Amino acid sequence: MGKSDSGFTLMEVIVSVAVLAISFVMIMQLFSGGLRASRTSCDYSRAIVHAKDKMEEMSIFPENTSGEFGDGFRWETEVEPVIEPSEDNNYYSLLKIKVRILWDDVRGKTNHVELISLRTMKEDRGG
Repeated sequence: MGKSDSGFTLMEVIVSVAVLAISFVMIMQLFSGGLRASRTSCDYSRAIVHAKDKMEEMSIFPENTSGEFGDGFRWETEVEPVIEPSEDNNYYSLLKIKVRILWDDVRGKTNHVELISLRTMKEDRGG
């Protein structure tokens, strides 16, 4: 009986397992990168929603404040007068309103989104 040459050699098996292992590692890195990008996108979207809500609130009650939303996001607001009210401008003031939303990502790095708006306010001079 003759020897059968229809099987794989040990070297061929080792090379094919190595190629499969490298391919598997690369696919897993792509998958984890996609998940990380999805998480970052979700965080930025939530931060924008928080910033818009806080900006709407600031247009009614403009004041310097800071605090937390309770879901890992924090806010800081700044209000600066750009134009002070006077008799020349009909007692209106122009305010620069800045809303900054901050959060820490999974690596502990602090990220932020900032919205800036201008708002006119009529000063109540009485009389």
